[in-house]
This record gives sequence, structure tokens and C-alpha cells, in this order.
Amino acid sequence: MDARSTTGSWPRTLGAAARAGISCGAAFGLADGVTAATLTPAHLSPASLAGCLAAAAFEYAVLATAGLLLVALVLHPLVGRREPRRLLALFVGVGLAAGLFAELYWWTRPYVFYGWKSTSAPRLLATLGFLAVAVLLARALARPAAALVERAGAKLLYAAVLLVAAGGAYLAAQRDPLAGHGVPNERTRDLPNVVLVVVDALRQDTLGCYGDERVRSPHIDRLAREGVLFENAFVQAPFTWTSFGSLLTGKYPRRHGLVKMAPGTRMVENVTLAAHLENARRRDGRQLTDSDFLSASFHTGTLSSGSGLIQGFDLYYEQMAGHGLIVAESAWSVFRADLLLRVLAAKLAQKAGGDVAGTARAWIAQHAERRFFAMVHLYSTHTPYDPPREFRELYVDPAYRGPFQSFYSYHREAIERGDYAPTPADVAQITNLYHAGVTQADAAIGALVSALERAGTLDDTLFIVTSDHGESLGELGLWEHNHMTDTNLRVPLVLRWPRGLPAGTRVSALVDQIDVLPTVCDLMALELPPQTDVYSRIDGASLMPLVRGESSAVRPYSFAENALFASIHDLSWKLLVPFALIDGDGWERGETSHGLGPVLLDLVNDPGEERNVLGANLDVARRLHAALRAWFKELPEVRIEYSPRDLDAIQRMEALGYTAGGIGIDEPQAPARPPGGH
Repeated sequence: MDARSTTGSWPRTLGAAARAGISCGAAFGLADGVTAATLTPAHLSPASLAGCLAAAAFEYAVLATAGLLLVALVLHPLVGRREPRRLLALFVGVGLAAGLFAELYWWTRPYVFYGWKSTSAPRLLATLGFLAVAVLLARALARPAAALVERAGAKLLYAAVLLVAAGGAYLAAQRDPLAGHGVPNERTRDLPNVVLVVVDALRQDTLGCYGDERVRSPHIDRLAREGVLFENAFVQAPFTWTSFGSLLTGKYPRRHGLVKMAPGTRMVENVTLAAHLENARRRDGRQLTDSDFLSASFHTGTLSSGSGLIQGFDLYYEQMAGHGLIVAESAWSVFRADLLLRVLAAKLAQKAGGDVAGTARAWIAQHAERRFFAMVHLYSTHTPYDPPREFRELYVDPAYRGPFQSFYSYHREAIERGDYAPTPADVAQITNLYHAGVTQADAAIGALVSALERAGTLDDTLFIVTSDHGESLGELGLWEHNHMTDTNLRVPLVLRWPRGLPAGTRVSALVDQIDVLPTVCDLMALELPPQTDVYSRIDGASLMPLVRGESSAVRPYSFAENALFASIHDLSWKLLVPFALIDGDGWERGETSHGLGPVLLDLVNDPGEERNVLGANLDVARRLHAALRAWFKELPEVRIEYSPRDLDAIQRMEALGYTAGGIGIDEPQAPARPPGGH
């Protein structure tokens, strides 16, 4: 008896697998394509939508067919003698089980142990449960689905093949809209590349170059030695979205408009640094064009394209959303990022080192010969504090046996509710975990620097390191951020570019994050963006006169806002005023309906900001209040833009402990945590 009579026909087995793969793949591709169409920020014409849906069916069908053919090669000796209908049902069942498992696993994340590690016991048990449910559903659906394929016969198969072929043709017709962008020319040959590294929630006082003798930050320290360090740099808001808005536009929050950090809100149209580098006028009259610079943002956490902060970037990578590198001008690139197949592939790539730091490093190395602007948003100093072992072991006491082997936002919430009072050992453990995150971020920055060095372009790059805000580590009973304390408002700011900045320079004057954009423009001999109305006005100033020793200050005060207070401070005093008390008489004795009053802090004699000394220093408080009120009155009415519902943004923000926070526009509700500890 020959093998053929024992195991059946190989072509029949492979044919059944191929039919099942094309059918299941096209079906799941269309279903996920429709879902992606509801999520994508891309503006799709009917023709583009049809092309994207067909391309989704193509990608899914190719993967499903390849996968089922491999399964067929393995199972043929066992199942090859089955009758054709049962053979088709088997492979349809396998395809359905795989697809249903992926769908169940992904779309139940907001409800099943969201924020837990994928390798944690609860998540692993849930994953096994999803697999069991998927298999049971597939077994129930396999025969009816196979019967449908059989009844429809060649017509259904031809339709699926035609759809898949159309998708393949659509993909073949795609062209790279960024081809040639960033190639040096007579307008840009003497300009530097720009790398802007924003380490989320990085305290200034945890770096060696700012005086910390314990935390290891050799790479940032090197950049400071070889460049310029600003000792007194401050942000305009102690939370991410609003702070990034000021960093990228050079404007106060009420001018750029992104005053809320809430799903559904986004920054109104503004000229960001990325956008400006593509159409700025040089001081010698030469005009840059949109192809002169190639700009990319690599970010994680809650930063997203939906926030409007990525205006002007040619490409963007969104780690937490599970989006690979996206070409902003390509409808297909934007659309496909929300396909489950692509999301899962991106997540797997992250596990293999394709995270923000790794992806940015590879991209920078690949484009080192071009003129580029790369913004790299690192996140290891933001909750959760859960550093890899190599960094954890540098700081964490191995004898610690308390509850904080890592520190998540829900831990902070439990502390604020009074459910748990951290011991001194707990506070030390949490601080050690945070310090490990600082060194982790420093190592990532070192890898970026090394990539530029290997490419021979480090000295042709303006390298900037800063943060969007600092972090509270138990001081004044506060944790994380969104507090008006110096631990939150004071940030590092280091710039290195040998051709334009003197090495080893330290600037002690008060500076703000709104000064970064004008300083970059000054260093690159670019005019500022056009300022045609109150909303396009740039509030920041170039810091180069300070660097060159031509000036001792760019402004007398720094201003900031959160949901409770507006603040004004110099290097000696800080005044916090609830929004309801900024205008009107008797403000110094006033109090809001929630019991909030003004606070004056003596930063010289009370650097820990523990005592309200307003009563004993009314003359100082009134001087600061007058300047704060004048600043407040000169700002325009806030413009708030609302974007389509973004479920991923909601999930990400809730997992990280954010609520619909923002700066005060109306009088806030009673705070869930102390108002800056005062």
C-alpha cells in the first residue's frame, strides 16, 4: 500500500488549507478594517477607504493562508484521509480559533487586568481562558462556516480572491511621500540635525550634572560638560499634554489651547517646532521647504497623535497605542496602524527591543546623513516605576520585603485614600525604583548619542535633553505629579552643539520651557513663526544672550498653572493663587468655596515649600499678584478643540492614573489630593 492511499492527497489537504486561509483571512481583514476605519484619524475618501479595506483583507489573507498551509504540512499525515468537507471544516476551525483568540485577547484589555504585565499570573490565566473560549466558539462555528464556503462554491472563493488581489494592487500602487525629504541642499547644508529628548517626569535634582552624587547619569552629565546646562529651568504646567504644548510651540498654555489632559480634547492648530522647520525663513532670506527636514516623533505614555501635539511631524511612533512607525501623509499608513494584525505585530516588536528608545535609535542611525528633527519621549521615570533588573539592582535594597516591588498609579491612589501609610522603608524603596528609571533613561540617551557618533554626525546635531515636568516622591505627602511644587515645576535643560554652543557653560538665570523653540530658531539662524494675532504670538525668548553673557535674564518671573492654582515665581519667592481669586480686591484674604486660599513661599529660607508666609510678607505677595494678574489679563480666551472619541486614549490615561485634569478655567471641584501640599 503506498503512502498516498494511507494519508490521502497532499494537493487536496493544501487546497483546503488555502481556501480556508483566504476565506478566514479576508473575513477577519474586512472586520478589522471596518473597526480601524472608525478609529483612524486619517481623512479617507470613499476610494481610499475601499483601497484600505481591500489591503487589510490582502494582508490578513496572506498571513492566514501561510499559517494554515504550515498547519496543513504538519497535520497532513493525520488528517489527509478525511473527506473534503471535514477537511475544510478543520482548517476553517483553526483559522477561526486563531482570529477569535486575537480579537478576544485584545479587545477585552480594558476590562481584564488592564495594566498588568502580560507575563503576570492573572494575565496568563486570563489568556488561557480566552484561548479556551476561542477554541469552543471555533468548534461551534467551523462546520456552518465551511458549509457556507461549500454552498457558495467558486463564487465566494473568486470574490475573496478578487478582493485580496485588489488589496495587493492597492499596496503595490503606494508610493513613499517622504522620498527625498531631508536630503541636504544649499538651504540646509550648514544647519544641524535636532534631537529633542523629553524624559517624562524627570526631576532635575536626580542628575549628577545637577548635583546628585548617588544617581548614575553619565551620558546626560557628558552632554552637560560638552554643552550648556540651565540650572533654573521651569515648565508652564506640571502635567504632560499641556507642558508638551508649550515646549513645542513656545507659547503659554492659554495661548496654544491644550489646557486639558482629557480624552476627546486636542491642541488646536498651532505652528510646532516640527512644522516650522519645514517652512521657516532663514535670516539671510532663504526659505526652507517641507522637504528640507524629515521630522519624526517617538513617544509613549499618553502622548498621541489624537492630542494634536504631533502637528507637523512627518512620521510618528506610538508605543503604548501599539502603533509602529506611521507616515502622517499616507492614508494607508495611518489606517493600518489600527489594524489588530499590525498592533499585535508592533507589540511583539517592542518585546524584542523595538520600543521607543530602540526604534528611535535605529531610525536616527538610518537617517543620520539627512537633515532631521527627532523628538524622543522616554518614560522610565513615569509610573509605573518598574525598571529592568540591570537598573533595579543598582539602587534597590535586596532586603526590602514591603509591598512596593514596583510602584503604580493605583498604589498612589491607595496612599491618598488613606488605605495605606508608607513607612520610611517604603518611601526609600519607591525612590530607589524611580532612581533606577533615571539611569535607564540615561542609558537610552547614551545609546542615541552612540548611534550618532558611529554615524559621524553627533557634532552636527543639536542635542537637547529636558522633561515635561518633575515628580513628587513623598515630599509634603505628595506622589507623582500635577503639583505646583518645585519638584514638579523645575526640570533639567541641557543643550549640546559644538558649532553653536560653548562647552561647559552653566546658566543660572530663570528660564522656561517656552524658550526652547526660540532658542533652536536662534541657533539655526531661523526667523520665528509668523506672529499675526494674539494666538500666534510666541511667548518664549531665545536663551542665547544668556549663554553668550550678553544678558542676565530673559524675564523676571516664571508662570505656571494646574487645575487649582496659577503661580508666579522668581528664584526667591513663589505665589500660588486660586483662579477665582486672581481678579478682584481682597484676594489675599480670600478663599474659594472649597477652602483654597493664596499661598506665598519663601524659596530661599524654605526650599522644601512647607510654610505659607503670606501674612508676614504682604508687600511681596501684592507685588507678585499684580504681575500675575497683568500676565493673566494679557492672555487670550482659551480655544479648546474636541477630537473624535479615542478609546485607546481613555484606556491609556486611566491605566496611568490620569483623570480629565487640566488648568483652571472654571473654579475646580474639591481636589482629590492636597493642592501642592500647602
